[in-house]
Amino acid sequence: MRISIAFATAVAAATALSTTAFAAPAATRNPEASAPAGIEDCRKAGNEVSALIDTRTASPNLPAARAVFQVGIMECMEGDDVSANQHYTQAKELLADSAPVTASPVEKK
Repeated sequence: MRISIAFATAVAAATALSTTAFAAPAATRNPEASAPAGIEDCRKAGNEVSALIDTRTASPNLPAARAVFQVGIMECMEGDDVSANQHYTQAKELLADSAPVTASPVEKK
């Protein structure tokens, strides 16, 4: 009998906690409030770089620019607008150059 009462209590508690979690409103990100003054919203800058990547398909630096752009996307998703915008700027510079970028050797520690 004690086991069934304990089980019923546990189920009731779990149900009560899970329904409050489902009823909680989802937090929405306000780009104007998240970016400090003077820093461009990374989503807006990312859209510009994405459009630039789509138009510069013949660029020899396209793979490198896409890789840098992907890093910027991840940082933007994590909320680091400053680092994301730096990567987006680097991707724009790669697409602006006509000479291909050579890979630099990896330094061993």
